[in-house]
Amino acid sequence: MNHNDNMLSNNFVILNTELKNKGFAFLDAVFKENGWHRVKNEMNLICYTQTGNETDCFDIKIEATNIRVSVPIKNSIFQYVTTFNNYFEASEYIEARLCDFLKKNEYIYTL
Repeated sequence: MNHNDNMLSNNFVILNTELKNKGFAFLDAVFKENGWHRVKNEMNLICYTQTGNETDCFDIKIEATNIRVSVPIKNSIFQYVTTFNNYFEASEYIEARLCDFLKKNEYIYTL
């Protein structure tokens, strides 16, 4: 399979093509490094998910006046949606929520 091919995973197409909206290039790399892949790749809509866990999605929608971000809530069927005025703030928020989502619950036991 070459770099421009797409793969099908549980009814989602994993996009291996170049990111169309370069404003989120850094974020794209962060998702890939953590095992997430793009299933939508348009100038105004980008979506990331994981193989085997396709119900958890990070969606980025670039609208006329803002950027709408939808992030999964861990251990829930719900998404949290918020908006930002610029790419930087949206990227920082998404990266932080991805880190929160990936953290394993660590319990400290005391006697």
